[in-house]
Amino acid sequence: MIQAIYKGIEIEMEMHQQAHGHWKCDYTLIKHPERSVTIEHVAKEFPTFDLAREHALEEAHAAIDKDESIQQSIQSTASLH
Repeated sequence: MIQAIYKGIEIEMEMHQQAHGHWKCDYTLIKHPERSVTIEHVAKEFPTFDLAREHALEEAHAAIDKDESIQQSIQSTASLH
C-alpha cells in the first residue's frame, strides 16, 4: 500500500501486477475527519510499476480537484439564495 496526501485528502494506492507482467493501481480517497471513502479501480494497465503509480496519483489528484470545484460551485450557488 502506498500513501499520499493531496489538499488534505489521504490517497491510498494498491498496486496489482497482472499475469502478463503489466501493472494496475487502484486508489482510495479518504476525507478527514469524517473518514468518508471513495474507491476507484483504474482500468488502464502500464508496463511498469512506476508508470501505474504515477497514473493513479494523477487520476486521484484530478478527482480531488473536480470534487473541490463542485463543492465550490455548490457553496457559491447557496450563497446567492
